[in-house]
Amino acid sequence: MIDRESFREKIRSPILRKLLDYWDDVRGERLMPNWSDIKPEEIAAVLPHIWAWHITAADEARLRLVGESIYQAMSRDLRGARPTDLYPSPTGAEIQQRLLKVARLPTCSYTVGDVFHGPLQIGTGDRLALPYADGRGGLGVIGASKLEPAKDPNTGKPMEINPKAFFVLAGEEFLLRLAPA
Repeated sequence: MIDRESFREKIRSPILRKLLDYWDDVRGERLMPNWSDIKPEEIAAVLPHIWAWHITAADEARLRLVGESIYQAMSRDLRGARPTDLYPSPTGAEIQQRLLKVARLPTCSYTVGDVFHGPLQIGTGDRLALPYADGRGGLGVIGASKLEPAKDPNTGKPMEINPKAFFVLAGEEFLLRLAPA
């Protein structure tokens, strides 16, 4: 676990830093903001890269929404899907546990590293995951992911990828344990 300032400094993407700063502003002195505090128009630059999960009473993460860049990459509606529906084993279960950790501890998670599509490294990226309360006693995780695609050595263009599977980010994770302000 690291402190707030060190956590923010680790974040490479300006888009992800913008989301962290916004989330911090709307949470105020609480551990986390309510879902109703988050106003899409106030984070327009982040929206294409955003995703949100709702944690059910049975501790199951269900995808609540995805941004346009994620939707276009996947070419399908993902709402209601579980991590185990989207990722191969054991990755789906690991993502489920990470989402529960972020929501329940609560903690902020930032991961940076290589992005894989199956066995193929397709670029580098970073991911920010932040907890929220749903206002009815439930929890969730909102975040964003940013991918810098690798270039095909023959053409210099971003690598072609199959849009039917999620990408896996393998790298270093930094955690910020939350406490009331």
